[in-house]
Amino acid sequence: MGTWNYQGGLEPLRAGIGQGALLIDTAESYGSESIIGEAILGIREHVFLATKVSPEHFRYHQVLRAADESLCRLRANHIDLYQLHYPSSKVPIEETLGAMEDLVDAGKVRFIGVSNFSLAELKRNGVRHK
Repeated sequence: MGTWNYQGGLEPLRAGIGQGALLIDTAESYGSESIIGEAILGIREHVFLATKVSPEHFRYHQVLRAADESLCRLRANHIDLYQLHYPSSKVPIEETLGAMEDLVDAGKVRFIGVSNFSLAELKRNGVRHK
């Protein structure tokens, strides 16, 4: 279930989960993490949570703080997939990915990824396509 611009409250989220929609996609910028946290109380282990950090938080310590704040809003002890929401030319990707890798090492994040990156942007940032 995608939650961009979500305004439906708890019941549609819970109904979707009840019908088998066990991946919930959100982002710190969506404003939906808190309602998702409420919706998954007691069933967190059955839901795959994907959220995103905004480019204005791509500095190392900002990524760590943003993840902690997302975890708090989501009422979760880990994020399943933590993604860079959009590319940024203002912060070296190595700095941002270093923070993401440290979140994985700390057990706060299981997997890292990107969202809204083109193949050309990934190549520019040193990611090789196989």
